Parts: sequence; C-alpha cells; structure tokens
Amino acid sequence: MMKSLKDSLFYLLEALPRKSNAQHAVDIFLVALILANVLAVILDSVQSLSEQYSSFFYAFEVFSVLVFTLELLARLWVYRLTLEPTSNRSYWKFWQNPFIIIDVIALVPFYLSFWIVLDLRLLRLLRLFRVFKISPYFQSLRLLGSVIQQELRPMLSAFAVILILMLFAAAGIYVLESEGQPDTFGDLPSALWWVVVTLSTVGYGDAVPVTLLGRILGAVIMMLGIGMVALPAGMLASRFSDVMHRQQNLFSEFVEQEIKAHGEVTEDLVEIRRQELFISRGEARSIIANCVDKSKKQLKFCPSCGDKLPSIE
Repeated sequence: MMKSLKDSLFYLLEALPRKSNAQHAVDIFLVALILANVLAVILDSVQSLSEQYSSFFYAFEVFSVLVFTLELLARLWVYRLTLEPTSNRSYWKFWQNPFIIIDVIALVPFYLSFWIVLDLRLLRLLRLFRVFKISPYFQSLRLLGSVIQQELRPMLSAFAVILILMLFAAAGIYVLESEGQPDTFGDLPSALWWVVVTLSTVGYGDAVPVTLLGRILGAVIMMLGIGMVALPAGMLASRFSDVMHRQQNLFSEFVEQEIKAHGEVTEDLVEIRRQELFISRGEARSIIANCVDKSKKQLKFCPSCGDKLPSIE
C-alpha cells in the first residue's frame, strides 16, 4: 500500500515525461497556487484590503503553507526514486536543490511566527520567494536559469569591473563637486549613490554637476551606464544562443542514435530527453523530421529484416 502510494506520488511530482492529464493537473494546480500567493502578498500590502479581508488572507496563507509543506515532504519521500538504483547520494543533496531552499525560505517563517514575533513586512517579502517555485514548470525559465549558472563567473567579473569604475567615478565627482554642492556631493557615499542611479539611467532628481569638469565626468558616467546595461545583457544573449544550439545538437544526436539502434524513435524516451534539454515541442518535431529524412537517405538495409532497401534518388 505504502509502496503504491509512493510510486503514485513520484509519478505525479517527479516522473518524466510529463504528458499525462494527472501530471498536467498537478503542475497547473501548483503554478496557479504560486501565482495566487504572489497576488495575495501584493493585495495584502494594501492597508484597506488587509483590514477588510484579513481573515481571508490568513486562511489562504494557512492553506498554501499546508499544501507546499505536503509537497515538500512528498518530494523528500520519493527522492530516492529519482536516483539511479546504484546511486549512494545522501538526502543532503536533496536539501541543496535551489528550489527546495526556496521552499524552506518561504515556509519556515510561517512556523517560526508561532514562537517568535516577526515583522509583517518581512513575512510578506519571504512569501514572495514562492514566485521562484514557478521556474521548473516553464522551460524558458529553466533554460535561462541554466544559462545564468553557466555564465555566472564571467558576469561576476564584468560586475567587478563595473564596481571599480563606479568607485573611481564617485571619487572623481566628489573631488570636483563637493565644494560647490556640499549637501549633494559632500561625502563619498552620497557621490557613490549619485553614480549608481546615474549609471542605471534612473536619474537623481535635480542633483547634477555644475562645474565643467564635473559635467564632463557626468557625461562619461552616463555613457558607462549604457555599457553597464548592455554588457551583461549581451553576455546572456550570446550564451543563451550558444546553449540553445548545443541543446538542439544534443537532442538531434539522441534521435539519430535511437533511429540507428532501433530503426525508430521511442515516443516516451524522446519526450523525456526533450524535457531534459528544454526543447520545445515544435523544435523537437522539426529535429525528428530532419533526422528521419537524413536516416532514409543514409540507410541501405532494413534494420528489422536486413533486406536491402531501394535506393532513394
């Protein structure tokens, strides 16, 4: 009985490919609940709505916490079924999963609030972390997360260079403008704040340099702001394109191997591989069609009976 329940939970929560109506229903329910939680946090921050519907917001929070807690415990229970039979990975690996950490961050404050008085604003902020739980249900978000992870070190290097430039720019604007505008640029933290908002193209109200050299430096800082936005975006876009091509090539190689080994593609295996590589169904169909067409041109003997196939002109 317990094994049957465990297998059923594994099938609903973790098993690939995710194509049955039951699996889709679970995914849709969890995504809808996550989005509803984000909306509830936003509406609960409005004082008039919070006072009028406080009991409803609290009941919904209790329901959500109960569902997400049961989901977390269920995923922990079936964790071993997600591994290879010979794997010796401990449950510590389960808790290292970023999405499990997000679950814990969003859930623990609710339980702590029974023993510790916590700031309501802090609770709202932590509840917003649940929006990150939506990532596993959308291939584009999962792929973006994978791209960011692969490009993390170069991006950190770029941000380090930007930070150094910001510090030098703040020091320069402080030296040039502190005497003329002591209230605005009278210290380095104030100058650094101005540099940050200028680099991010937000602007700092009426706080502008008045000296010639200060304005020249301000113009340079504004130009750096364009580069600060363009550099990480360009890096991500380039890496995203590279990863997409690599994923498509891996999927194409998998399909070709399946055709070569069995003379056909197994739907379930292809669907699992498609979801693992974040390939859309449209791209998968196109790749499979190309591989089948390519195999027909290369194949000279039937993989089933061994008879020679007629030549294809």
